[in-house]
Amino acid sequence: MRNKKRRLPVFRELGNRFSKVIIGIEMFLAALIIITVLAGAIALIVSTIQEGVAEHLLDYDNFQNILSYLLILIIGLELAIMLIQHQPSNIVDVMIYATARKMLIYSTDMVDGLIGVISIGILFIIKVALYRAKISEDNSTKKYT
Repeated sequence: MRNKKRRLPVFRELGNRFSKVIIGIEMFLAALIIITVLAGAIALIVSTIQEGVAEHLLDYDNFQNILSYLLILIIGLELAIMLIQHQPSNIVDVMIYATARKMLIYSTDMVDGLIGVISIGILFIIKVALYRAKISEDNSTKKYT
């Protein structure tokens, strides 16, 4: 029995070390995502300026490509936030942006659009529920401190 009690702190310490390593890897990956998004944003700006902003934005296909690229950059930033903060609402944000991108860029018929709108509505309801739960948790914590 005594050996089990001695092993528990060792396993707990090992688990803490693994957790720190995993958090470090997540931060590194988040930094890589942020650097990639910044490089992509700069490349988008440079290519748009070189090709002529007015001509590039007035053409529907070009505008759709720019919008698709911007939404990918936003999704990348949201992924980085999700890796850094570890909050359920961040996961919902990533899903909302990914669904919006799918709707705006690749949706071809009304059924796709309807499914996308319903999906975003459900995700928004989940986000509001998470927000309310966080507020009630914060209020209950304040009462006892």
